[in-house]
Amino acid sequence: MVESETESSYKDVFKNKNFVKLLSGQFFSNFGDAVFRIAIVLYVYSLTGSAAQMTLILAAQTLPWILIGPISGVFADRFSRKTIMVSSDMLRAAAIVAIPFLQSFYPLIIIAFLDGVGSASFAAPRSAAIPEIVGLKLYVKAISISQLIFQILAVVGPLAAAPIYAFFGAPTFWITSGCYTLSAIILLKTLIPSAGREKAPLTVKTVYGDIKEGLVYLIKHPIIRTLLVLFAITVIGFSFASPLIYPWIYEIRHAGNALLEQTAQLEFGIIGAITAFGTVGGNLLFGKFEKRIGRSRAIILGTGSAAVYFLIFQFKTPIYVIGAFALVMGLLNGMAGLSINAYFAEEVPNEIRGRAYSATNAYIQIFSVSCLSISGITSEWIGIANTMSMASAIILIGLVILVIKTKSFSFSKQPIAVAHPAGD
Repeated sequence: MVESETESSYKDVFKNKNFVKLLSGQFFSNFGDAVFRIAIVLYVYSLTGSAAQMTLILAAQTLPWILIGPISGVFADRFSRKTIMVSSDMLRAAAIVAIPFLQSFYPLIIIAFLDGVGSASFAAPRSAAIPEIVGLKLYVKAISISQLIFQILAVVGPLAAAPIYAFFGAPTFWITSGCYTLSAIILLKTLIPSAGREKAPLTVKTVYGDIKEGLVYLIKHPIIRTLLVLFAITVIGFSFASPLIYPWIYEIRHAGNALLEQTAQLEFGIIGAITAFGTVGGNLLFGKFEKRIGRSRAIILGTGSAAVYFLIFQFKTPIYVIGAFALVMGLLNGMAGLSINAYFAEEVPNEIRGRAYSATNAYIQIFSVSCLSISGITSEWIGIANTMSMASAIILIGLVILVIKTKSFSFSKQPIAVAHPAGD
């Protein structure tokens, strides 16, 4: 029977009760994440008065994505994905509930690390389960809704976190713990498919073999390999340029005038909100008009728009022009992100999807942390604007090479056979 070419609607996605439950759990989990990230920074600074110790807390949250992420993917492909997700929520809920009673910095590092372990362990099984819950036909629309919630909470969460912490103080962490607990309760009542793998004893050898199998699949699959190269290019560009937007606004646009520091902070916040708003719009538009827009076009325009956006900082561009470019860049990047997610869902088999997502997350974090660590040094060496232009050039040159190599990301629709090395 020939499948209808008519696009499904968002209503079809919301008819799936298990996806709606998963989405509800995500809402509480993401809100808890957003509040915790701000609250822990404010708490540590009020406790220590040290910016350096604040950065150590942030590093402790990020490190598990690199160290634990790939292993969590192995578990996601061997055990119940629901159990892993619920356990991850409960780990975070239990770890942070003690924070209001702590007056020492070092236990906070351990708690921040455990929170990162929970977040890294939660991400892989959740991403791997969505295609199985909604089916590939509805996947793009489902992930666009998921990204919509994430982007909204990425903006609203930090805005709400500061006044919540100002009002409640340290007990804010109990609110965050409650959010994780609510997410776990909802997920317990959700039907979440697991990978249909044959179970085998879990040893160091099998864990290593499983991680290797996932990595080999990603590297050998021509479409996924191309997307990983694209990830590297864009992550390098964003990691060099994004942290310099506020220094550019304050030091170049306002010439480092201390009287205009609050104005610079306000403008930076507005630019961030506009970018997030554009990403939300891009997710919704692409989710509805995927076939009309086309994945290849979305990837090229989304990546290219980032190169153009970072290039305009070479000039003393008015803030409203930067805002307009940020809106367009966010819109097109939202579409590109959904296109890439759709390819991953279609091309990576369910039985290794957990490892694929976790390995990709670790891969992105390694590039991100590495480039972030030298972005400040580069800006002092060649200047803020020149560093952002360098990031633009990296993205643009990489995109042009990939466009030529892939003939404008025109991937074959025929099944691609990729050998699976033995995992055990």
